[in-house]
Amino acid sequence: MYFGNLITAVSLRKCFYLSAAVLVLSTLMAAVIIVKLSPLEAVKCQLQTVTAAVEWSTLANQPIDSSTTTSSSTSTAAAAGRREGNERRYREMRERMVQSKVARMSRRMRNRVLPLLNGSAPVEANPNVHIFYYAWYRSLDYDGAWQHWNHAILPSWKKNDKRVFPEGAHSPPADIGANYYPNLGCYSSRDPQVIDLHMRQLRDAGIGVAVVSWTPPSASDKTDSLMPDLLDAAHRHQLRVAPHIEPYAGRNPINLMEHIRYVLERYGSHPALCRMRREDDGAVLPVIYIYDSYVFPSSAWWELLSERGNLTLRGTELDAIYIGLLVDSQHKNHIKKSHFDGFYTYFGINGFSYGSSWKNWKDLGKFANQNGLIFIPSIGPGYIDTQVRPWNAENTRHRRHGQYYEVAWRSALNSGASVISITSFNEWHEGTQIEPAKPASNKEFTYLDYEPEGSDFYLNLTKWWVQQFTEKLNAVSSALS
Repeated sequence: MYFGNLITAVSLRKCFYLSAAVLVLSTLMAAVIIVKLSPLEAVKCQLQTVTAAVEWSTLANQPIDSSTTTSSSTSTAAAAGRREGNERRYREMRERMVQSKVARMSRRMRNRVLPLLNGSAPVEANPNVHIFYYAWYRSLDYDGAWQHWNHAILPSWKKNDKRVFPEGAHSPPADIGANYYPNLGCYSSRDPQVIDLHMRQLRDAGIGVAVVSWTPPSASDKTDSLMPDLLDAAHRHQLRVAPHIEPYAGRNPINLMEHIRYVLERYGSHPALCRMRREDDGAVLPVIYIYDSYVFPSSAWWELLSERGNLTLRGTELDAIYIGLLVDSQHKNHIKKSHFDGFYTYFGINGFSYGSSWKNWKDLGKFANQNGLIFIPSIGPGYIDTQVRPWNAENTRHRRHGQYYEVAWRSALNSGASVISITSFNEWHEGTQIEPAKPASNKEFTYLDYEPEGSDFYLNLTKWWVQQFTEKLNAVSSALS
C-alpha cells in the first residue's frame, strides 16, 4: 500500500511539471502571434474604399496597378473609371450576344420556314380567320392634311412616373408615329388603289374577314365614309367585312343601338358584310365586334342582348352575332351575364392581360364551350409602340424573325378555337401590323423592318399558318361527320 501511494505521488508531481511547461509554452506562442498580427489588425481596422463589383469576364483583361494612391479623390476617380469601363465592356458583350442570337434566329427562319413559304400554293380564303383593319390614315397629297401618321406623343398613364419623355407630335413623311415604316409610304386609307391592294394582300394570305375599325359619321376620327369602298373592294376579292365599333366619345348603350341600326340599315344588304350562323337556332346573322364592351355594366347589355331584355335586339332587324372584348378574368362573368354571342382578346401582347396571355387560352376555350360562346383568340406578330408611348417599353414584344408569331399561332390552334383573329393588318402605331414594311431612317431614328426575310414576310407567314389552321378545321369536321 505504501508503494502504491508513492507511485501516485510521483505521477501527480510529473503531471504538475508537464502542465506548467505547457502553460509557459502556450503563453510564449500567443505572445509571438500577437506581435506578428498586430500590423495586419491595424490595417484591417482602417476604413477602406469600397469599389464596384466587377464582371468575371473583365478580370482577365484588367491590368494590376501595384502603386497606391494617397489622395482619396484620385482613388474615387479611378474607381469610377474602372466602373465605367466595366459597364461599357458589359454593354458591348450584351450587344454581341444579342446580335449573335438574332443571327441564329434569322438562319433558323431562312433554313426551316422560308422554304415552306416559298413552296406553298395559293390558298382559299378562310372565313374563320379575321384580321383587324384600320382605315384612319390620311396623307397630305391625297387628303390635304396628315392624319394618324402625325400621331401625338402620348403622356404616361402612370401618374407617379417621373421620367422625362419627348412631347409633341410626329412630322411625316420622314418622321411618323410608328416604329416600322410602311412599304407604301404614308398612304391615305381613302385611296382606292390602296384599298384594293390591301384587300388583295389579305386574300392572298388566306384571310377571310377584315374587321374594320368603325366610328359613326359624327365622330372626330370618323371611318364610316370608307365602308362602301371597303365593302366593294372586299367583294371583288371574295372577302368579308365586319364592323369593329370603337369607343367613340359619348358612346352609351342607347346611342350604340342607334349606330348599330345605322350600320345594318346602310350596309346590311351588302354581299361582303360578314355573316355567321348562330348554333342554337341556325340564324345567319351579321357579325359585330364591340371594343371595350366591358365599360358598360352587364345589366345594360342584358337589356339589349337578352331575349327577355326590355330593349332586346334579339329577333329584330338589329339581331346579330355580337362579340365582346375580354381583358380581365372577371370579364368571363360579364360576357356571360351580358348575353354576348362570343368574345375576343384583341391585344397581341402575351402576358399584358389575362385574355391576351397564351397560357389562359385553353381555359377560355373550355369556358366558351361550356357556355355556348364563340371564343376568338387574338394573335399578333409582336408589339412595340414607343414612338407614340415612349414610356411603354416594358410591353414591347420582339418579333424574333417570326418566332413570336409562330408561338402565338400554335397557342391559338391548341386552344381549340374555331375562329382566330389577327392583331393586326395595319395598326402601325402599336407595331402589330403584318402589312409590308421597308427599311427607313431619318436623322434621329432608324425604323425597324422585316429584314433579311423581306417586306412580304409576315403576309407569307400568315398564309402558311392559315393553311395549318384550315387543315385542322377540316380534320375536326371530318371526325365529327
